[in-house]
Amino acid sequence: MGTTVSLNGYIQATDSITGTVALKRLFQSLATTGTIFVESQGGSVGTSPTSLTLAVSPVQFFYIKNTHANQTLTITWTPNGGSSNPVVTLEPGSAIILCEVATGAGITAISLMASGASTTYEFLYSG
Repeated sequence: MGTTVSLNGYIQATDSITGTVALKRLFQSLATTGTIFVESQGGSVGTSPTSLTLAVSPVQFFYIKNTHANQTLTITWTPNGGSSNPVVTLEPGSAIILCEVATGAGITAISLMASGASTTYEFLYSG
């Protein structure tokens, strides 16, 4: 089975005082083609690092959002051929997206750790 995951739409920055659109960029050719995608809504993690079991490696598209009301979520990943690194700590409601278009590039391991018990998240990855 082949899959394509793509981002469609705009990033727009608007001056909140004047209403002037200062920047507007269209997502074009921001897509990855792979063999599988996996998604989860309502996942939960605690204060110990928890590895995601990846159905494909490397992951070339990765989206994750912290859906908890008041706890943070730390994302650690290993780039293909690299070392494991904490990438970001997502505040409640925050998200991060990676879209790697180069063949063979991407993420080979992902782990999550929260600031408290039962921190919820959603994700989608593909490769």
